[in-house]
Amino acid sequence: MKMLTKTVCQSCGAPLSKDSEKGKEIGGGISEHYCRRCYQMGSFTEPQMTADKMHEVVRLKMLELKFPRFLAVLLANNIYNLQRWKTAKN
Repeated sequence: MKMLTKTVCQSCGAPLSKDSEKGKEIGGGISEHYCRRCYQMGSFTEPQMTADKMHEVVRLKMLELKFPRFLAVLLANNIYNLQRWKTAKN
């Protein structure tokens, strides 16, 4: 399943449909690639995060939001296709 790169955070996969959901660059501009939870002031909020850890965070969040288990796993598996993790060596 291919994620739309322009509509989801390229770190966690969260939807980026509103500017208020987007992270901030150093100069205060809006990031077009990352959400406010993953990215602030031009850098990642959790720089030590790995793709495997993010996978687990997303999976658990989906379960907390009452997503069916199979869907939580499916969505979490998309983490590995996002921009942040394609270039990272985890």
